[in-house]
Amino acid sequence: MFDFNNIIEFSHLYCVAICGLLVPMNVLASLQPIIFTILHRRKKEINLMALVASFYALMIILHVVSWFIVGVVRIQTFILLWFASCCLITNIWAVVHGSSMRVTIKFLQQFIVKLLKSLNFQNQQIISEVK
Repeated sequence: MFDFNNIIEFSHLYCVAICGLLVPMNVLASLQPIIFTILHRRKKEINLMALVASFYALMIILHVVSWFIVGVVRIQTFILLWFASCCLITNIWAVVHGSSMRVTIKFLQQFIVKLLKSLNFQNQQIISEVK
């Protein structure tokens, strides 16, 4: 039925194209469940976006596994595996416990705003001392 040798050969032959397509698609698709969670969209919409994003992440993982099967162990394979795993975990988090994701993102937003304000204040002090 399925000839895995052909699938693995295709994966290796078009590696740059596969990664060039799947990585940006994975980033954009994984941002959607996060944004939908922040905007309090319906659970059905969040689940659909997470399902699509998880598909891209799983395709990257399968692509990396095809390289592991033939014995290619390089930094690129581990980076791609880490990236796809993070996206997959984020999608699962948005589906399983979206409320904690909202709280975490709100905390990070407040932290970044405070950090930027303190940096801006320090820069104003340095500029006034120079004059």
